[in-house]
Amino acid sequence: MPFILYWNISLETGGSSRWGWRQNSLVTVDQAAKTLRWNHEYYVLKHISHFVEPGASRVETEGTLDDALAFRNRDGRVVIVLRNARPYSQPVTVSAGGSAVALTLDADSYNTLVLE
Repeated sequence: MPFILYWNISLETGGSSRWGWRQNSLVTVDQAAKTLRWNHEYYVLKHISHFVEPGASRVETEGTLDDALAFRNRDGRVVIVLRNARPYSQPVTVSAGGSAVALTLDADSYNTLVLE
């Protein structure tokens, strides 16, 4: 599995790095409001690092959703991470590793399926 590196764990609102160009980060800090927002990058990293085990291999996906990643853990379970970037719920079908599922994803959400 490829190594994932985030140069910026957090950036201030606007996303400019210390080098002066816009970048993505796991967290956005709003200093004026004294709040933080967990960004999409945080959630994809959270889902993958929690469910995909060391030694897993990437599995191809097919279906009605472009934003899908799948991995086969060494124990045979297939982990599918799905992203619905749309502002409304969306019915999807996805197949990976010999299994197929149909479900409805909430608006602007990440979803993880673990198939035995």
